[in-house]
Amino acid sequence: MSAAVQTVPEERTGRARVAASAVVKVVGTGTPPARLRLAALVMTLVTVLFGALLATSVYERQTSARELAERSAPLSADVGEIYRSLADADATAAAGFLRGSEESHADRVAYQSNIRTASRLLSKAAGRTGDSFAAQRQITILNKELPGYTALVEAARSANRENKPVANSYMRYASEQMRSTMLPAAEDMYHAETRRMAAIRADASAPPWAAYGAGLLVLAVIGFYSYRLYLATNRRLNLGLVAAAAAVLVSLVWMAGGHSVTRSSLADSDTHGSASVQLLTQSRIAGLKARASENMALVARGEGAAYSREFDYWAGAMDDKDKGQRLMQRSRGQAEDAAGQDLVTDAWAELKDWKKLHDQVRRQDDLGHHEDAVTRTIGGESGGETVEDTTEASFAAMDGKLAAAVDHERKQFQEQVENARGALTGLPVGGAALCLLGVAGVILGVGKRLAEYR
Repeated sequence: MSAAVQTVPEERTGRARVAASAVVKVVGTGTPPARLRLAALVMTLVTVLFGALLATSVYERQTSARELAERSAPLSADVGEIYRSLADADATAAAGFLRGSEESHADRVAYQSNIRTASRLLSKAAGRTGDSFAAQRQITILNKELPGYTALVEAARSANRENKPVANSYMRYASEQMRSTMLPAAEDMYHAETRRMAAIRADASAPPWAAYGAGLLVLAVIGFYSYRLYLATNRRLNLGLVAAAAAVLVSLVWMAGGHSVTRSSLADSDTHGSASVQLLTQSRIAGLKARASENMALVARGEGAAYSREFDYWAGAMDDKDKGQRLMQRSRGQAEDAAGQDLVTDAWAELKDWKKLHDQVRRQDDLGHHEDAVTRTIGGESGGETVEDTTEASFAAMDGKLAAAVDHERKQFQEQVENARGALTGLPVGGAALCLLGVAGVILGVGKRLAEYR
């Protein structure tokens, strides 16, 4: 009886020694329970660190993508519209001036609409670019110069209705102010916002290297302790640690997949979205500058050689390979799909027609047939017949196609950005929850070994 009783504590002591030996093999020398708890603590801490880095990095990229979609892209579009509206106002004012006392109501409405649009968007942009010194400086320049420009245009119109020779000088001064000061300021602001948008896109696309590294570290630490337990106990699997590793692996793969989709979508939004819109906007503005130059060459009456050269430059920037820009060709290449490409192709065809008609206008003006040149530009009667095939109509057709292409590409851009945002939906919360499951797996797995020690 006594011998039987004595074997019970001896058996317990033997099992405890085996457990202690296993713990020592896993974590090294020292008090076995303390060392085993230390292993659990290390695995828990690195898992929590990974969860925190995952949630933080994904949230930062979600914030950047949201800022890109809801603030930066709309602001860049508004700044581009300011630039376009000012260039359009200059071209429309010159066209109305050529009509003299017969200036159409449509010209007047279009000019006033462009000025109002520019003023409204300048006020809007001033409140949304407070942290951009470069943009604020250009806004200040435009707000200062715009009233002076409109005053010169009104003075030119008033003198033109009374057939005063000074009207031409007023109109030329107004156009020079627009070209030399206002449009460069608008262009600088547009480029500044474009760079700002690119920086935000880069932030949203940046790989979360710290989170990747932490995830791999968790897997390595769990793998290390799992292997040591295997060597110590000869049991291949610790279900708790396996569950912990699986939870961390799922969250890591989820994060990598979501970021990959986000990065790809944002790259597409750049290549076939914002970059395409920028080229199309540059094409529209180049067309408007060419149109204003064409009109001002006629306003100058025999002194328009400089304006003719400007027309050649801006029209050439759109279509002349010698200028090195070929905006139309590049815009078509950047278009997202066949629909966008077709719109640019149609606009390109209209540009070629416009340039042919412009050459006819210049020939008439160079021959001294000024009135006939004006008629071929803005329409009217020539030789008892109504001229409908004008440079104005051809330009309007081209600009309309480009405007439609801009709208189409902006929609493509928004779709890609929304795809990028959607790829990260639920990841911060879901990834953190999986990491908590990983912590639970570690506690259960190590707890089972501790129970055997007891």
